[in-house]
Amino acid sequence: MKQIYCLALFALLFSCKENKETNSENLNKSAQKDTLSVKEINTTASKENFESDLRPSEKLKLGQPYSDTVEFVEFDNNGDFPLFSVQKNKKLVGLVSNSEDAPKFKRGDVLELKWKMDTLYVAGESEELNFSEWMISAKKVKDGNVSLFLKKYKKPIKYSSAKEDYTDGFKDYLYTQVEYYLANSKQELVKTAIKNPDADLSYSIEEKDKEGHIFYVLGISNDFEHHTNIIQWIYIDSNNNQLYEYDLPNDKLVEFN
Repeated sequence: MKQIYCLALFALLFSCKENKETNSENLNKSAQKDTLSVKEINTTASKENFESDLRPSEKLKLGQPYSDTVEFVEFDNNGDFPLFSVQKNKKLVGLVSNSEDAPKFKRGDVLELKWKMDTLYVAGESEELNFSEWMISAKKVKDGNVSLFLKKYKKPIKYSSAKEDYTDGFKDYLYTQVEYYLANSKQELVKTAIKNPDADLSYSIEEKDKEGHIFYVLGISNDFEHHTNIIQWIYIDSNNNQLYEYDLPNDKLVEFN
């Protein structure tokens, strides 16, 4: 019995020693990997200058803060990491955001943006070293057309849809598209409607197959004395989210930017 006990104890001690050595080996490998990663970053940073559409004619340094005046487009928190998208000189740039709760801006607001070039590893992909623009902070310096529109039209814009399985996030996205269109449209019916303090704006949501793929079709209305009057149809391409204005007399879609 003592022999069996001694053998079991010896096996246990040997196993603990083996596990300890394995764990130590794994930690050493991990530390070596981190060291190599830091070395790789430093080597890349010392050899390369980085480029961005925020400063297309300038060679950028890794980790150095920059400040630029930009136009806000959107904040998207549905991907692998929060993405803060802005526009400068008609170029769209998506910056990685450290925060899942970015400052609330409206599309078209002019911002003073602080940012930097930094490392980026995308989940699920190989551990190849990548670099991207990262947002540091953003401050609004001027209201865009949407913000100006919402200061005058303070009522919520109602909507209706026969389809009930749209997510809240997607419905919020469509709502921001309607706000953007109303604030920037050059159509006389739309301009007249939003100037009227008694306007009661709403929109319907449907889907339509056109030109070989699906569009989300929004019928914007001005409701008056229980009558609904469609003032404009807009289409959103489900493939690339491009917004179109529907030209009724010519039965065609006109890209809306």
